[in-house]
Amino acid sequence: MPTYTLELNQVIESIYGTDEDPSVYEQAYDAVTFDGITYGKLPVLPEYTSLGLGTYPLFDENYRKVLNGKIIDEYYNREIGTETIDNFLLNIRKKMDQIMPYYNQLYETQRINFDPMKTMDILSVGNNTMEGTEKVDGTTTTNAKTTSGARVIGSDFPQTMLAGDADYATNGTDSNSGVEVDSDVVQDSGSTSNTKGNSDSHVTGYQGNASNLLMQYRASLLNIDTMILADIETCFMLLLNNGDEYFARESLYGWW
Repeated sequence: MPTYTLELNQVIESIYGTDEDPSVYEQAYDAVTFDGITYGKLPVLPEYTSLGLGTYPLFDENYRKVLNGKIIDEYYNREIGTETIDNFLLNIRKKMDQIMPYYNQLYETQRINFDPMKTMDILSVGNNTMEGTEKVDGTTTTNAKTTSGARVIGSDFPQTMLAGDADYATNGTDSNSGVEVDSDVVQDSGSTSNTKGNSDSHVTGYQGNASNLLMQYRASLLNIDTMILADIETCFMLLLNNGDEYFARESLYGWW
């Protein structure tokens, strides 16, 4: 039984119950599935705006039923932290609007898939292109002159002077020849080359101790839902009363 204000279940009954009798409302429970994970029997409401939990920003609207179900389940028997229901709805709506932008970023980082045992994933892509043009222009000129002479002598006795002061011989033959060579060679040549190359390399794996990497990954895990539940506790009574009564007791030896 509440001691100071109203319990959350009474607030829900007052909001979602019938006009004739607010207490007629019976809390419904359902198994909710999100991203392949099925959450156990969570309390669900026809809509959440009337309870101040329908408009706060959320990373995925499909998760609202899960998170709101956990909030209702956690504080179902807790007393609200204000005297009136209207003030409570105002406080919890403001609180969720204030804290959820931060927690939404945590939710988004939690959805990033990665291998905690991989510290290296380096992809190198290279493209090489080489273009070259070569041209050769050349002229070669050759001038050559060759002259040769020869004398063939035949001698029988008696000898006869061949001519002038020449030697004596029976007969003689002189032969003279000359060769002149003029040549010009013109050479034009050209070449073009194109070379293209691609080189890819992919390095993956990890450096360091595998156990340390695993411990670091475990330390980074967060239960964001419970962080939100703890953050909104200020909207409820922080003073608990179990209803027990305490009486002064006289000791066997009198009052002390």
